[in-house]
Amino acid sequence: MTTKHSSLRRLKAQADEIAATLKAIERGEVKAKDGARERPSITFGVGMDDKVLKVEMSWDTIRATSEAGISEYLLKHMREQRATVQ
Repeated sequence: MTTKHSSLRRLKAQADEIAATLKAIERGEVKAKDGARERPSITFGVGMDDKVLKVEMSWDTIRATSEAGISEYLLKHMREQRATVQ
């Protein structure tokens, strides 16, 4: 498991794996459980030692975003560096 203070290499590897899985599901290479692909979005959890992230992404966003872009988005959330709205 990881925390927000884990090494960037470990967090990036975890985010890369999640992003690869999402893109594979979107392409139909991996079957999603419970018909998730038929819904407009997918909700999934990222378990870490210090928190659990609940992420909801639309299939349109997954389709339009590169695997690297999804990984970077997840990495920012994992490290608590996401942009804030002011």
